Amino acid sequence: MIGPARAKDLIFSGRFVDASEALAIGLVDEVVAPGDVLAAARRRVERYVGGPAYALRAAKEAVDRGLEVDLATGLEIERAQFAALFATRDREIGMASFVERGPGKAEFEGR
Repeated sequence: MIGPARAKDLIFSGRFVDASEALAIGLVDEVVAPGDVLAAARRRVERYVGGPAYALRAAKEAVDRGLEVDLATGLEIERAQFAALFATRDREIGMASFVERGPGKAEFEGR
């Protein structure tokens, strides 16, 4: 996130931001050569493939919705998302795998 002051500067001025400045101010996470865009995108998402899809979706929703509300409401959104995950098969798989093999080794089913 670049913050409201920087966002206003960019919006009000209409100026262009080159790749190095965009990276420096946090507007982008990575700068790659045009021919490497697809490979870089694949590298970024491969860590999520086969991961806990429901948990990732719940986390994304909690963050996105939480940014728009007060703290108490944000915590309630997070609580509701967390509680809903207990009804998933992936929760069973993740917890069993954590106990048996340690963190990061579960093979999720997406259900």
